[in-house]
Amino acid sequence: MKRNAGIYCIKLLPAVVLSLAVTACQSSGDRLTVVDSDASRTGQQQNQSPEPAPGGERDLTVVKTPAQQADQRLAVARTHRIAASSIQSWLSEDEVSIETTKLVKAGTATEEPKYEYTSSILNVSTGQSRESTGEGGQQVDGHMLVKETISPDGGYSFIQKWKDKYIADNFVKNLHTGEMLQIKGDNYLERGGWLNADTYILAAGSMSGRGEIRQISAADGKVTTVTLEDAEAEMFGQFGVSHGRIYYTDNHKVLKVFEPGQSKPVSLIQDVWSFEISPDSQYIAVSTVAQSGDSKGSKLLIYDTAGSLQGSLIGKGDLISYISWSPDSAKLAFDVYTEDKSGMNGVYIFDTRSGRVIPLAQYYASSDPMPHPVYPFSWSPSGNRLGITLDDPKSLLVTQVIDFK
Repeated sequence: MKRNAGIYCIKLLPAVVLSLAVTACQSSGDRLTVVDSDASRTGQQQNQSPEPAPGGERDLTVVKTPAQQADQRLAVARTHRIAASSIQSWLSEDEVSIETTKLVKAGTATEEPKYEYTSSILNVSTGQSRESTGEGGQQVDGHMLVKETISPDGGYSFIQKWKDKYIADNFVKNLHTGEMLQIKGDNYLERGGWLNADTYILAAGSMSGRGEIRQISAADGKVTTVTLEDAEAEMFGQFGVSHGRIYYTDNHKVLKVFEPGQSKPVSLIQDVWSFEISPDSQYIAVSTVAQSGDSKGSKLLIYDTAGSLQGSLIGKGDLISYISWSPDSAKLAFDVYTEDKSGMNGVYIFDTRSGRVIPLAQYYASSDPMPHPVYPFSWSPSGNRLGITLDDPKSLLVTQVIDFK
């Protein structure tokens, strides 16, 4: 893809590429506003609507080259290429734990190919690597450290260490005193979140059925079971926690919400493929999927945590496969696949500060057809770097780390 300047005005399906003169796109219900390139250089934006009331429409802009927009808050500074590797975790703003894949023996008609996997620590800025000594999710005291989630006020962390692929040991750590409490009860999932500053909710999962929902007191490790009466939720397709509420999707892809003590849920959104609650608990990013009627395909929408639609359409295509908030909740990364080449395709960033949708394909695409991520997105602790892992014909995998200004 050429890195020529220009601004895309997207009517979603199909997209219309505009060169010099830019006009506004309006469609029924779904609205995007473009920025006049000349007005942007003088700091005067065309077609700008005032800030919408909660639940109202928000004008969005899809910008082709953010670096050339004088009033654009989000821009790409540079990219880093990590060959044959995927990011396991960020250890700091510069260092990542990576897993490198090497083909040892090619596959045949009767045998699967054989691979060798090695772990190391890489400094993204300098390119220097060192041997891994148990950081970033490697073996620690006979366990595999999978996930650590810090409470909203930074007082506690919830830690899961897997004993094997099905069973984990769970702990709550007091970050002020260093005291670690082990939480009783087996679990098969790592889904959960902080209900408030000192209460963690864990969807424990089960080999048969959806399993228990456990409410864990961080102060003393006490566990109580949260009651949920919903025959339509034999298993949790998706699960999240925010501001005293528990969210999940049922058997029919309906996003529902309830509070502990209120066992019957409220239905919020239909046809939900996936959802992600922003780290600041202000928004829910929802990708929908429908296979019939006018709603065929996937859409990406932003709701508040009460289930009210915030603004209009963020993205649309045949499939939205990955969505991920940056740790500071300022950016939402998402990948769109569309068979129609004129539609949205590739990785985009929704900038919550400016309300703009920025395509990243020009910064990481290296082949045609458009490559799409094969691993979930990986944000640095500050949210200023994003790791995107793709298939690569030469090195099996390649991870592109994009630095934002």
